[in-house]
Amino acid sequence: MDLRRLRSGELVVAVGTAGLAIVMFLDWFGGRSAWETLTLGRLLLVVTVALGATLVVMTLSRRAVSMATSAATVTIGVGALALLYLLYRVGIDEPGPNGLVSIDAGAYAGLACVLAIVGGAWRTLDDERTQAAASLEQTERVLAVRGAPRSPPPERDPKRESRRPAR
Repeated sequence: MDLRRLRSGELVVAVGTAGLAIVMFLDWFGGRSAWETLTLGRLLLVVTVALGATLVVMTLSRRAVSMATSAATVTIGVGALALLYLLYRVGIDEPGPNGLVSIDAGAYAGLACVLAIVGGAWRTLDDERTQAAASLEQTERVLAVRGAPRSPPPERDPKRESRRPAR
């Protein structure tokens, strides 16, 4: 594992993932944690944390770029769902009787962490360093497995093509 492989997007995802894993157990609504109060949200947050961790681990473990890109794409989709769900629960419909439930700092911190995960995953897709040493090394390794390039097909003779009968 080479920590130098982490680019800005993966670093933001890593911080957001670690933060969300901790913040989920702090007070969110009326002195209760997100783990206690959110039913569907609990599942979305756990999956978002797992996908963020997967993205970081795939980048660190020198997997193919396509695997990290796929993980980033799925992380953006699930993270966006989690973000919309949290915006709804924190901004519009708090758990319990709305007038009696206070929104604690943990809810806002959770929103910030999910936003960091989605933004970092988006940045990961945007940041393609094709000239970096690690990228060039990986490309050379893939090309070595494929073998020597094939020769191009022979040129077609336009005179022979015109003599063929039409079908």
